[in-house]
Amino acid sequence: MWQWISAHSAAISIFFNFLMVVVWVTYLQLLLVQFRATRRSSILITRAAGRGMRSRCLVTNMSSQPLYVTSLIGTLHVGDRQIELPLTDLRDLPDDLGNDPRSKMGQGSLNTGQYLDIGHFHEIVEVMLAANDENEVAATQVDQFDLTVVAFYSREDLPVGATRSFHFDHAAAKGSRVKPLSLSTDQIRQLRRRRALLKQVEYHM
Repeated sequence: MWQWISAHSAAISIFFNFLMVVVWVTYLQLLLVQFRATRRSSILITRAAGRGMRSRCLVTNMSSQPLYVTSLIGTLHVGDRQIELPLTDLRDLPDDLGNDPRSKMGQGSLNTGQYLDIGHFHEIVEVMLAANDENEVAATQVDQFDLTVVAFYSREDLPVGATRSFHFDHAAAKGSRVKPLSLSTDQIRQLRRRRALLKQVEYHM
């Protein structure tokens, strides 16, 4: 046994050195994945408390660090038209914002797992139509609602964001239904899209 080891010591040394390199590469890759995860924002936009127009729209921070939601931009699809408005500061609020001022303002700092409840889908549609003076458009004529969340994460200068679209099925047997058009929320992390997001926010300022 010892003679065999002595005769093949060079090959054994190369094998163990290679094995050590594989272990270190794997370890460094895990560290890199964990580091990137802490640097990447993750924002969920979901429908909650039902499936109808009285269900609620939630924005949840699933990032590993806190983020600050600075703006919410909604888009209504009415036939071939699109009505895009910032939901933040869309209407005057009372002095007493209750126990959840961030949800009422549509902005604020969110720790991991915290969320904003921006209201019923029906309420969101009605407020946007009224703010845009759409007196001849009924809520039942709105086919789709897109929500874009704009937030600042970590110490980066450009905002990050997320977007998700919801279809309104007004012909459903049990009343209008809200159906997400995708299984997951589209995260806005790429540099090009973040720059476009900044321009979109600046346009609505």
